[in-house]
Amino acid sequence: MGKNRILIVDDEKDLVDLLVFRLRRKGYEVDFALNAEDAVPLIHEHYYDLAIYDIRLPKMNGIALLKETKKIQSEIQVIMLTGHGTIETAIEAIRQGAFDYITKPYNLSELEMALEKAIENKTLKEKNDSMKKIIKQQHSFQIIGQNSKLRSLLELTERIADSDVPVLIEGESGTGKDLFAKALHYWSIRREEPFVAINSGALPEQLLESELFGHVKGAFTGANQDKKGLVEAANGGTLFLDELGEMPLSLQVKLLRFLESGEFRRIGEVRERKVKVRTITATNRHLDEEVAKGNFREDLYYRLNVVKITIPPLRDRMDDLPLLVKHFLKAGKTLDAKALKALQSYDFPGNVRELHHLLERGMLLSTGNIIEASDLLLQAADKSNSKETHADLCSLEQLEKEHIKKVLAELNWNKTKAAEVLGVSVRNLYRKIEQYQLKAM
Repeated sequence: MGKNRILIVDDEKDLVDLLVFRLRRKGYEVDFALNAEDAVPLIHEHYYDLAIYDIRLPKMNGIALLKETKKIQSEIQVIMLTGHGTIETAIEAIRQGAFDYITKPYNLSELEMALEKAIENKTLKEKNDSMKKIIKQQHSFQIIGQNSKLRSLLELTERIADSDVPVLIEGESGTGKDLFAKALHYWSIRREEPFVAINSGALPEQLLESELFGHVKGAFTGANQDKKGLVEAANGGTLFLDELGEMPLSLQVKLLRFLESGEFRRIGEVRERKVKVRTITATNRHLDEEVAKGNFREDLYYRLNVVKITIPPLRDRMDDLPLLVKHFLKAGKTLDAKALKALQSYDFPGNVRELHHLLERGMLLSTGNIIEASDLLLQAADKSNSKETHADLCSLEQLEKEHIKKVLAELNWNKTKAAEVLGVSVRNLYRKIEQYQLKAM
């Protein structure tokens, strides 16, 4: 082991003496202080690879010392010591850049393992720092915007990317929860390892369990061979569980056990397997409300909710609308003033995803490089008019008719190309032309 240097700050002198003795025997260089005020000059004077801070210190507490330390030595790996009553404070420390926390009273072997893990993490970070900058520049994952709330979330995402703690991403459908999950993975030291995603609401319970944990041959009807689950496929990397609020309660129990131990069993198997993955979850529901309703396990919620990222809906960051429009529009296409005003007055229940689809439709239906409000087929609500009417709304059938007519006109009635654009067969397109009595002008 190389001479890694550690700073210990704790006001329990007997515990500090024991730690210093134990860690020096392990080959570490160790300095210590009994309070934060004495520790700060040491941090200015010496370079430390690791630090161990008690959260409860006299005068300046451990969180304040952590913040001060990160200003001086940003790459230091800090492990926080916390009593049972200060877990929430420890989680706040993770948000502020601590590597991990350990609950008092702790086993010395547990602390040594945490230190080894922190050293490994620091070494990987140093080796990959330049690569991380390149990847971050190349892969912004389409998280577009300068809104202050969004930028704060991106800063938090970067701070916690290398940590192993679970992250819960909340936000309405279409806000980009999957993009933040990818950023957490690809901005981290796990970027070379697998990123595995699954939609928890897209599969029935047994199939979802099989997808997650795998099964052995004969475990159920149709299980004709052994199958590896996604938790195994994600080993060493990141497992992203989207729409977690849809997961059945019975499967939540098994997920909690896996999160706590890393252990699981394939369906129909007695053997215990173990993997190491970073778990990120996402939901468009408010899980605290689902817990109150009995739809979601409280213990699982608290296990997942170590760090929460709540993505604001598009209507709460409309200052980003021009940037998003510019990003989604293809070269040469622009919005006219009325079209932009229509978008600015719209509520976007489908958020950024809906904006993208609206602009795709506008680009398709516009006859030139200028996209007009009518090309968006958007009946924007006038937010200042409380006497809203529905006289200008049309049926889905009429909307489809107008859409097909515009696509055919744009493509000079080339039915093969129009069918490709519309995503239907040529035969189906001919049927629609006949149904709507469409004719080339």
